[in-house]
Amino acid sequence: MCRIHRNVAQNLSGSNAECGAFVQRIPCIYTAACGFSVPEPSGCADKPPYPMRDMTPNPTRSSQEQFNRQAAHYDQQWNHWNRESLDWMLSRLPEARGSSLDIATGTGFTALALAAHFDTVTAVDISTGMLAQARSRASAQDISNVTFIESAAESLPFEDETFDLVTCRIAAHHFENVQSFLSEAHRVLKPCGTFLMADTTVPDDDLAAADWQNRVEAVRDTSHVRNLPPSEWRSLVQAAGFTVDEVETTGGAIRAGLEDWLLKSGCEGDEADRVRHAFATAPAEVVLAFHIETAAGGAVEFSWMRVALRAHKPT
Repeated sequence: MCRIHRNVAQNLSGSNAECGAFVQRIPCIYTAACGFSVPEPSGCADKPPYPMRDMTPNPTRSSQEQFNRQAAHYDQQWNHWNRESLDWMLSRLPEARGSSLDIATGTGFTALALAAHFDTVTAVDISTGMLAQARSRASAQDISNVTFIESAAESLPFEDETFDLVTCRIAAHHFENVQSFLSEAHRVLKPCGTFLMADTTVPDDDLAAADWQNRVEAVRDTSHVRNLPPSEWRSLVQAAGFTVDEVETTGGAIRAGLEDWLLKSGCEGDEADRVRHAFATAPAEVVLAFHIETAAGGAVEFSWMRVALRAHKPT
């Protein structure tokens, strides 16, 4: 069973064993992502100003290598594509502004934006390449209250109840085990602390469009696991022990060009041609759901849906 099917089965089996077993029997259509990944241990590069657990993160090698290749492409254009989700988060920060954690920080856009609002910010990612870009960006902006640490989202090296805020932005679709990520986020968050999450998503009521989008993403980016629909996010966050305060979905506001989107993931050759063909032959419901258009000169543009969620940890 490929890692995508394994993740779907894990997410469903926690609340519905029959559904989880059914997913495991589905023939694998995500051929580009099949196969088990071999864990590769890694260590922390920086030391945060609070105790850490004795834990070695274990991100998969395929994800690390893919993110390292992508690091240089996560520039201001990427930030522009996802700016609305950052603004949404910044407008919902908690009153307590002591410490915050940004999970899967990438090149640090979210963590550096939080730095102006918190005494300390800790940012974790599995990619040394991403973290190098983040540290360089922090230095260029003269930001000194952010600590960058190599860690997987599913096994955070921090003590219980450490942070006032935990964030994760446009990253969770890469996680091998969303339940473990949410469990860890809940564990390290202080009572009454705030959890803010934003990610690309798929329609709740259009399984064909959801399947198409995830298949295309798996070809474009081998680290992609699955975009979850908003209703599944709500259920999983609640199952992890959070109280969900708000869930919003958006789509169509920010356009992306297909060629730039391929470049950001380093997708080229046959894989890029497969993605272009998928867009050129997309069914009508997919074209409508993701606002796919061919602009003047033949350039293809589209927009993914986004889900944004705010929750808190009960006392």
